[in-house]
Parts: sequence; C-alpha cells; structure tokens
Amino acid sequence: MFDLFSRAVLAVFLLAVLCFPPSFAAASSTITGVGPDAASIGDVFANEKLAYDIGFWFFHGVAESTLVLKEDGPRRYVATFSARTNGVLDTFLKHRRDRYIARLRLSEDGKRFLTESFEKEVEIDGKGIRRSVHRVDYAARTVTSRSWGGGKPEKNSVENIPSGMYTDDPLAAFYNFRFGVYGSIVEGKHYKIMTLPKEDRIPEIAIRIVSEKELRKRGRKVENADLLADARIDKDLFGSKSGDIEIFFTRDMLPVQAIAKGIILFGDVKGKLREVVPGGALKKASNLSFVLSNP
Repeated sequence: MFDLFSRAVLAVFLLAVLCFPPSFAAASSTITGVGPDAASIGDVFANEKLAYDIGFWFFHGVAESTLVLKEDGPRRYVATFSARTNGVLDTFLKHRRDRYIARLRLSEDGKRFLTESFEKEVEIDGKGIRRSVHRVDYAARTVTSRSWGGGKPEKNSVENIPSGMYTDDPLAAFYNFRFGVYGSIVEGKHYKIMTLPKEDRIPEIAIRIVSEKELRKRGRKVENADLLADARIDKDLFGSKSGDIEIFFTRDMLPVQAIAKGIILFGDVKGKLREVVPGGALKKASNLSFVLSNP
C-alpha cells in the first residue's frame, strides 16, 4: 500500500507538470531569441521550483510534492522531486518520504537534457528503507540498474538502448517536453515519450491534447481550466487500473489540476498546483502566474 500511494503521487505530479510546455517554451523563445546566443534548456529552468497538494476521495492535502532544478557544475544539473504525506495519512503510512533524483547533462547543442542517472529513495519512520539507481551510458548504449534494501533481494540488470533513440527519465522528460524537444503543442496532436528501458522493453508516456470541441462535449469543468490533456502511462508503473491521467490547464498552459484515474485502493488521486517559483530566463516572463491560492 505504501508503494501504491507513492506511485500515485508521482504520477499526478509528473504528468501534471508535463503539460506546462507551451507557455514556458514560448516565453523562453521570446526571452532568449535564436542563434548562437540563445539560452540552453538549463539557462531557462535552473532554480525553478514547483509545488503541488495531493488528495483522494474526499480528503484534501493528504500529501505534498515539490520539484526543484539546480546547477551541479559545468553543463550539469540535478532535479530533485520530493513527496511526503501529511496529517492522519502521514501517521498511517509511517511518515513516508519519497525522493527522486535525476542527474542531467546538456546535449551538445544545449537544447535538451540527457539523463546520466536516476535515483529513488524511500524513507519510512526516519529510516532509509529502499533505494534504486539507474545509470545511463550513451557511449555503450546501456542502462544499468540496481535496487536494494527494504527487506527485498538486491536486483541488478543491464538493458540496451536502441540505436538512434534517446531514453529519458521522468524528470528529464518533464523539462524536455516543456522546452519543446518533442515538438510544438497542437490541439489533437499525439506525443510519445520513451522512458528508461525495463525488462527488454521501452515504456512510454503518451499524451494527447484534447480539442476545445471535445472538451465541451465531455462536459468536464474545472475552475480556472480552459484546456484538457489526456495522458496514458504504463499502468503497472503507478499502480493504476488503466494508466489514464487527465490534466487541466489554463489558456496560458498553467496546469491547475491533474487526476490519476483508478489508482488501486485510492480511486482517483487529484493534484492541485499550489506554487510556482520560476527559474533562469523564465523570471523575465511577466505574463506568467507564479503563485496560486488554494480554496
């Protein structure tokens, strides 16, 4: 049950923020221009912070999560996603804390992040209980993984990266999508993001921007939301019956709510954006809203 809720929180957070890109990408292109002086993806997002509140059933604010990107040397960055439970659920889940760390480097042209490693740490009652590390080697085109702790046998594996393919951890994919690496945002368009190899397969995140006509037809209304994106992930990855997630956002592509559908034991898990602290070049984008008040 601990893992199911952790996966649900991660699913809501990551898939919600994946739908930030158009406004931020537009802002960054306006700020940095084009040509040799254009900013890199790191210049645009460094020191950014995002915060979400998580709830399910009729419970609100039962968990919270944050994502921060920091520089870590020349052309290197570290993205840290942290999630924690609150209130009664915090006691029930024994003060669970999850942390995901992506160590990233810039591509040669500086226009995308490449994953060097992706780590997960789980802490319960103040004690480290389970860790996993995935290391990406593009020279050898392999992903080497190790997981240990938590009373489970240690696991080690080596997976191959197909020739000509990039494989992105969820945090790298988040920033890359926002920067326009996977293409511009168009209503009705489909996007496929290839994630880290697993058991001789490459799990993917699929996203479709719902047309305004379809949104009206569905009759799905969320306060301050104008647009909807449907996302589908590996259903086993986040303990979901279907892997479906809905993300609602404003015309400026600020995601105000995300719903992970059919999470086992928890039903629909909902995330609401609480705070945005822009980083890098985005600090100059005066048309962006940085802080949202919770009702």
